Amino acid sequence: MNKNFSEQLRSRAGRIWRAIEDHAFLRELHAGTLPMNRFTHFILQDYVYLLDFAQVLCQGGAKSPNLETLELFARHAVGAVEVERSFHASFGKTLGLTRKQLDAVPKGPITQAYIGHLQSVARSGSLGELVAAVLPCYWIYGEVGRRLYRSRPQRPKIYREWIETYAGEPFWRPVREQIQLMNTIGAAAGSREKKLMTEHFVLSSRYEFMFWDQAYRLESWPL
Repeated sequence: MNKNFSEQLRSRAGRIWRAIEDHAFLRELHAGTLPMNRFTHFILQDYVYLLDFAQVLCQGGAKSPNLETLELFARHAVGAVEVERSFHASFGKTLGLTRKQLDAVPKGPITQAYIGHLQSVARSGSLGELVAAVLPCYWIYGEVGRRLYRSRPQRPKIYREWIETYAGEPFWRPVREQIQLMNTIGAAAGSREKKLMTEHFVLSSRYEFMFWDQAYRLESWPL
């Protein structure tokens, strides 16, 4: 039986996804032993990433061929702004950070590069290319949440809550919607567009790995 297009994409990025699963950040998070300064670094960078990510989703809405797809992107963009930012703001409060401090955080090198990649695809690519570029952000977080949910740590509480958020149905519902959209677009795409979609999906997957790695290394601009 032929794989649907999303499964083909995941297979092409399989080596990268396996490296994410085995990253020390996630292994230590699951064990409850991750140093809090590394988790804080991650939360801060994820927070500043979200506004730009929501804007990219709005561009997906602008490229939508019908009202149903437009509604999907509009809803997901609102979710990124309202749900995710409030979620991170609550984590910020737990970590002793005010909303003003969160909003003043500069983007790290990988955060800036990742956003630049998504914005470039959103500006010049097709809807299929855009979906392929944003899908790893949805899908990888959902898979990480599901995988870490079993035997999740009770302490620190913030680690357990983070895992439960990404393992839960409210997060997985939009993940499945984007996967289905990718399959629909992929089924109708020509060979050139499929090649571009695959390249964007793989590059975004690489940036996802580097995003975890940036937090684990506490990486910031050297100058």
